[in-house]
Amino acid sequence: MEHFWRAAGIWIGKYWYVVLGGMLAVTLLLTLGLRQLEFATGQDSYLNQDSQIAIDNVAYQDDFGGEAVILLFRAEGDRDITDLFAGENLATLERMNAELGEVDEVYSVVSPLTSMQYSDTLIEQGVGTDALLSALAREPDEAGQAARSEDAGLTLTRLGAAGDQALANPDWVDFLLFDNTGFSLDGEEVVAPPDDERAVRGSLVPSFPNLSTAVGGVLLEGNADLDTLSAGTESVIEVMDGVELDGFEVVVTGSPILLNDINNYLQGGMLTLGAAALAVMAVILLLMFRVRWRLLPLLAVVVGIVWAFALLGIIGIDLSLVTISGLPILIGLGIDFAIQIQNRVEEEVVLDKAEHPMSETLANLSPALIVATIAGVVAFLALLISQVPMLRDFGIMLAIGIVVLVAIGIVLPTAVLGIREWTARTAERKDSVVERIVVKLGSLPSAAAVPLLLASVLLFI
Repeated sequence: MEHFWRAAGIWIGKYWYVVLGGMLAVTLLLTLGLRQLEFATGQDSYLNQDSQIAIDNVAYQDDFGGEAVILLFRAEGDRDITDLFAGENLATLERMNAELGEVDEVYSVVSPLTSMQYSDTLIEQGVGTDALLSALAREPDEAGQAARSEDAGLTLTRLGAAGDQALANPDWVDFLLFDNTGFSLDGEEVVAPPDDERAVRGSLVPSFPNLSTAVGGVLLEGNADLDTLSAGTESVIEVMDGVELDGFEVVVTGSPILLNDINNYLQGGMLTLGAAALAVMAVILLLMFRVRWRLLPLLAVVVGIVWAFALLGIIGIDLSLVTISGLPILIGLGIDFAIQIQNRVEEEVVLDKAEHPMSETLANLSPALIVATIAGVVAFLALLISQVPMLRDFGIMLAIGIVVLVAIGIVLPTAVLGIREWTARTAERKDSVVERIVVKLGSLPSAAAVPLLLASVLLFI
């Protein structure tokens, strides 16, 4: 094996143009895999698709739609929920319902207007009155019959006094919204309670939880992929941006909004995250790595990351909040591999005066790096026992990434340094601050072991 690494070091360093040309060709080919990367922020990242919970959820969404965008209407000042249907607000709600219903990715719309129209239809078709009279006829208790009779009489009197059965009529809106709590009869006249003592009918409480708040929902397609959900969410937001209700604040929220923001972050923020990590590494290399071409490890990392993520796209591993978090880990590992190779080459050239520094470097360092990589791969693949899909993907991503990065970290710096050392051999090498600290710590007497051990424990805590 040592003979192999010595021969490989000589060949890579001497025929660097062949190596770099081949790596460039592979990189260009693998970039096609980057286009196959998918971003996953839905339930598929959390649930095994063969679990009963996931199966039941698929069936539910087929029948009742998927994620819901929540619409909140909050009254301002002295306004209340009855003002939601007054004046131009009613026309705005009707237009809103119509535009939301035309969105291709929307399964159904249940707005405050939808709830009121449903109640209005029940009364118009006589269903509500029939139910009221049927309950009165089936009441076995005399006291109950008297109470139901009194309540039914009050309801029917209110119904008659409401006038035109249209949502443009404020009295009709009051009748639909509020039950008989606080209402009374003075002869044939209906006496209403104070506005703040009115009680929303039980059937409408989900849509009108209190006198100043109305709630609606826009159900998106069930079992839709992330792109469909994002498109539907964007369309709903666009419609709601044009909704202005006099006296009301409109809030659009819900899990699709959060998922859409996460998806947008993953697609744009990933590049920012990677750039920030590389910038930090560049500063560290410039300040603490005292060698020629000290930013060479960054090149190895960039190429390695491109290869790793391209392979993920090719084998179908989705990017999620968890897998994306592996990007800084891979950057750190890649930097470490490349730094060790470059640093050892410089030491072989300047300190040991090796005739073939690349050969000596690979013979002495590559086996250790490969053993460490195998240990890392085994550790990462242990995540495959997880019941959470995105944790399994995280393990696969790190296992693939560490193998790619160690290969790039060995080959690329060796080839690039081969250009330099075959043409302009390094003459001297300055010690860095880190190296001087390591030498100082290594020269401490054995009695310093116990204090250093205690200090490390305290630092860990």
